[in-house]
Amino acid sequence: MRTSLQRIGSLGHRMVDTPTIFSNRYQVLAKIGQGGLAEVYRAQDVALGRLVAVKALRPEYVADPAFLVRFHREAQSAANLTHPNIVAVYDFGQDLGRPYIVMEYVPGRDLRTLLEQNGALSVHQAVDIAIQVCAGVGHAHRAGLVHGDLKPGNVLIRPDEQVKVVDFGLARALGESAMDEEGELVWGTPAYFAPEQAAGGNVLPATDVYAIGVILYEALTGQLPFSGDDAEVARKHLYDMPTPINRVNPRIPEALSAIVDTALQKKPEERFATAAELGAALVAFRDRAADHTGAYDLMPVASPPARSVARWSLPWAGAPVDWVAMTLGFIAVLAVLGLVPVYASVFRAYARPAVIPGVPTPTATVAPGQVRVPDVIGMRVEEARRVLESVGLRVEVTGQANHPTIPALAIIEQSVRAGMPVDEETTIGVIISQGPALVEVPSLVGRQEADAQAELRQRDLVYETRQTWSERPAGTVIDQDPPAGSLVQARSLVEMVVSRGTQVPVGARLGESVLLVAYNLPRRDYQAGDLLHVTLAWQTSAPLQRGYSVFVHLTDADGRPIAQHDSLPAGGERPTDRWPPGAIVQDAHEITIPPGTPAGEYWLRVGLYGDEGRLPVTDPADLHSVDNALVLSPIRVGE
Repeated sequence: MRTSLQRIGSLGHRMVDTPTIFSNRYQVLAKIGQGGLAEVYRAQDVALGRLVAVKALRPEYVADPAFLVRFHREAQSAANLTHPNIVAVYDFGQDLGRPYIVMEYVPGRDLRTLLEQNGALSVHQAVDIAIQVCAGVGHAHRAGLVHGDLKPGNVLIRPDEQVKVVDFGLARALGESAMDEEGELVWGTPAYFAPEQAAGGNVLPATDVYAIGVILYEALTGQLPFSGDDAEVARKHLYDMPTPINRVNPRIPEALSAIVDTALQKKPEERFATAAELGAALVAFRDRAADHTGAYDLMPVASPPARSVARWSLPWAGAPVDWVAMTLGFIAVLAVLGLVPVYASVFRAYARPAVIPGVPTPTATVAPGQVRVPDVIGMRVEEARRVLESVGLRVEVTGQANHPTIPALAIIEQSVRAGMPVDEETTIGVIISQGPALVEVPSLVGRQEADAQAELRQRDLVYETRQTWSERPAGTVIDQDPPAGSLVQARSLVEMVVSRGTQVPVGARLGESVLLVAYNLPRRDYQAGDLLHVTLAWQTSAPLQRGYSVFVHLTDADGRPIAQHDSLPAGGERPTDRWPPGAIVQDAHEITIPPGTPAGEYWLRVGLYGDEGRLPVTDPADLHSVDNALVLSPIRVGE
């Protein structure tokens, strides 16, 4: 079931394995990175012939259900995001007890490496990178997710300068808390914390906007807005304003400084509402600057007025949005930037009722000031928002729950039934799916097959059984995949390997026509003085013209015999010249382990011999042969 592996560490008193090929498909080529939660390998997808990145949970966390759930959520979250500026997720699985995610391999370097090598970037390069980050993260926002841990190390830059955002392992649905269940602040990196993150409050798209603002500040100046230890930096994010970037670097245009200042406002409602809005402001700045013959620093701009959240009517929004103030403030900024015509066309596009291809137009208003609620079950939050806003309604994510069939991040419940009339501007609460519930795989090794099957059925898991010969009694489960304690979806497949008993198939050939079909060694552990039993199963494909004897030798590691037993097959009752072709002859032997035999491993060597010497081993099959003797499995002699 498993291929080659290497030992990489310990978990308690148990060594933890990492495959050199994950699930017999992803061949590890090199370790290319590691973080607090996982290690990343460059690998070859042998099925599709492409390079991939395999992210495996660190060994110290494989036994912690909380980390397994978080790691599974990363795979689930990222797999639902498809965008040119987000690293694609191809596969998710578990091998040798280590959960892993298979991702798009991105050649090049991350932004952290670029900043360490070059210091501050040019305005052109920094803005271009930030625009691409905003595009990817904005897509996640529209899908109902916040990244929550944006930093230069999670921004990958290809040699062709395409930017990709990675590591959605901490991504959560909009409005979730930045604290874990125990109230410990675990989400994010302090240097890039938004104030609400540092305070353990709810996270929202503006949380990512703040982090992108910090990244842009660092890229433009070569330094972070705040310095100090983690606690001090978190406090400064909460209470202190950073030095404006055009004071740190006077060559930065005031227009760009104003955009960064807006992204770094303490109150979420005073920032850009989403990464897409920040990206739009940066694109407008870039395009406006391109129209000038000089550099970006020839564009003075007034500081932006305070602004309110636009189009995000969710619990974190605080007081009702002052649309008049927001609109006037936003127009004031755009007027300074010379972009009022652009805003006017955008405003008209958003004010006009949306016609969404493939989505039926909701029923018209049933009474003055009322509309019928559309059916949004099964939609993503982004799609539901467009449908509801097109008839004058709003949407609010109020919770999450598992669902056996509706995929993660799709809506499974709405607060007002479809078709019911409600007042315009009503907020419709929705619950989004977390996908199927996770089931813990039980420990099956050592249990009887029937008992293991019943346990798997009880947990709504599917099983598949493969049988093999082993030292364990027949019907005993000797291996399983996934391992015990793994978290999988209901109806997932669990593979079991069940012992057929102690017989070991061989198929080794001696001479032209004799086969050692199998051997049965009921025990592997002995004490000096014990009697060892072994049964050999012979078969011939053609009549033998002469008689042969069987030798069974017990040897040490150097091949020196310490005991031996030579006899005619089956104690003389089945001489070889009477073996019928095709029939299997069971040939039992006993050999005494000499008293005083030192503890250690010893090997059984078996074969046939006649007047002219030993019958040659012409094909040892899976066994090893020495001096025309077949070497069977080792036995152990104890102290």
